[in-house]
Amino acid sequence: MNIYLKIMSIILILVSKSFAVESLDKTKNSINKVKKKSKNIFKTLTRKSLNKEETIQFISEYIITIDDQKGDGTVIYFFEDEIYKRYKNLKVLSEDFWELSKLGYLKIYYNDEKVTWKIQPSKDNTINIKKKTETVGKLFKFSYSDKTDYYLDLEEKKLREQSSN
Repeated sequence: MNIYLKIMSIILILVSKSFAVESLDKTKNSINKVKKKSKNIFKTLTRKSLNKEETIQFISEYIITIDDQKGDGTVIYFFEDEIYKRYKNLKVLSEDFWELSKLGYLKIYYNDEKVTWKIQPSKDNTINIKKKTETVGKLFKFSYSDKTDYYLDLEEKKLREQSSN
């Protein structure tokens, strides 16, 4: 009977150790998942955005191609003096005002809604778009290309339309 108690004790000790190792592994996995999420949020919040001068230079030289989730799919933002135009297939979808904040972020007006754009060009070009009612913005991937080339495409389209009339 004594041998049975010793064997049972040894089995219980081994089983409890394996549960402890397993629960420790699960805890480590959970901690690693939390660390990854917090790193992603931290990267989102601390990613380098353009300053005021860089933003002005950027929007004066480039057009921005982005799916802004306004229901039109991928659109092009063409910034001019105090106004911007949203294009799709060389057609104007909308036009409204923009301004710069003191920190150099774009304040984009869309009807009655105002959003803040923090342009973050890098290996993965992103724009952090924050609505007035939100505390943290949402990252949108974008691409950019030469503004002059797009302007020439617009002018060619106008000439084609004039010659066909």
